[in-house]
Amino acid sequence: MECPNGCTSSMKIVRVTRIFYRDNQPYVINDLEMYVCPECGSEAMPLHSARLVENVLNGRVKPIGQFSAPLFQSAQPT
Repeated sequence: MECPNGCTSSMKIVRVTRIFYRDNQPYVINDLEMYVCPECGSEAMPLHSARLVENVLNGRVKPIGQFSAPLFQSAQPT
């Protein structure tokens, strides 16, 4: 896949962990396939990954476990 920013390198397929939110509830998806440009870092989601995210957020996929971690707020410049 070509980078939408016009970079000379083709985008690479990587597996990532992402957090999505629905109704202020976090949903963690591990091993999500994404395209990433090695030059600019731009990301694009393949259709099959987008469908998985949609199914998770709509409750059509059962979770495999629970994930919890401390939440930190970044310091705002004053």
